[in-house]
Amino acid sequence: MKDVPRVRTVLHIAELSAIQAVQLAGSLNSLRGGSGGLNPLGVLQSATGLDRLRLLNADANSGRETAVAFGQYITNDVYVEIVTDARGYTATQFEVSLTRALSVLSQIGTSGTSNVNVRYKKDY
Repeated sequence: MKDVPRVRTVLHIAELSAIQAVQLAGSLNSLRGGSGGLNPLGVLQSATGLDRLRLLNADANSGRETAVAFGQYITNDVYVEIVTDARGYTATQFEVSLTRALSVLSQIGTSGTSNVNVRYKKDY
């Protein structure tokens, strides 16, 4: 039998931004079932009743600085998210689930850009 080389992806903690580190810590804390610890986004998300609240790193391609994104499910199949930064960038993102595996995603931004994507996902 021929040996097949394995590809390993290694993530170094030093490569995480401060925003990513805080989000990772909050996610790990919620996975272990804990409610303690520092999770300011989780507290704010619970207080506002939002379905999702996250911080995004700057994106040079879109001209977006570090931004906040907040979203809400309008129905079980329709999700709307607003992304905004302190310099006036704003984008509205929509996700419509057509089936359990197939979704249509669209985004309209203040910079005049828009896009539509189709996403297929499968649980193994």
